[in-house]
Amino acid sequence: MKFKIQFLLILFSVSFSNCIFSKEINKSCDELLSDNQYEEALKTKKSEYKSAFCHGQANLKLRHYDDAFNDFKLADKLSKNDIDHYMADLLEGITLKEANKLDEALLHLKNAISRTQTNKSFKRLYLIEIGETLLLLTKYDEAANAFTEAYGLAANDDERATNLDRIAYAYASMKNFTKAIEFELKANLAFDRAGLLGEYAESGINLALYYLEVNDLSSAEKTLFKFEKLARDNGGMYYLAKALYAESKYYKKKSNNELSKSKLDEANKIAHDIGAEDLKTLFNGN
Repeated sequence: MKFKIQFLLILFSVSFSNCIFSKEINKSCDELLSDNQYEEALKTKKSEYKSAFCHGQANLKLRHYDDAFNDFKLADKLSKNDIDHYMADLLEGITLKEANKLDEALLHLKNAISRTQTNKSFKRLYLIEIGETLLLLTKYDEAANAFTEAYGLAANDDERATNLDRIAYAYASMKNFTKAIEFELKANLAFDRAGLLGEYAESGINLALYYLEVNDLSSAEKTLFKFEKLARDNGGMYYLAKALYAESKYYKKKSNNELSKSKLDEANKIAHDIGAEDLKTLFNGN
């Protein structure tokens, strides 16, 4: 009897393991994509819109740009409604942009946007990608116009804030810091209203840097100290490091090299402690 029970337990264990294994290998492309298992996602069948689109996303994550573009092209052909078509078309443009085929991306997005005239949400998304592509092409004035048009289609403070922030960045790229300040101030208020704390901090630090560019040291100081305090109070070490980095620039502008170095050293230490590689690159490049 004891042997029979043990035997049944072994059978149950094997059966249970097989079920789990079967479930694992039968994961959908979307599930594997969510688990960052991009190579495994590409092993799934690609027979209809959803799976073709998923394959495109996986290839895009892997930077297999030609394959991603072909997947999105296939998804476009398999789309059965306007929303699916808009999404596939948009991702084709994004893939071209990520592949650094900027002129092709811009042409594709400008041609495709004409089909979204009745859908404000998608038209806004296309305008944003057009703006981002124009930034990469250093066509800053046109980028500002694209982001401004997208702003007019925004449905909430979150979207408005994002568009205003990109308008400010486009003007800053043109060295028109007066305009950059104008739009970053509006973006900062909108991020605050939307309750987006990280974006609010990022925007505030950018605003302070724009103040420095026009030598408005009083506004820069007030803004930097405000967002340093916000970061410390909320445990936002990433943004604290960025605020301290901006403060090092502020003190350098005031010819206080000792305090400037101290702030930069503190910013670097935080970046190292939290493993923020992007911040380390930023700090060491300036």
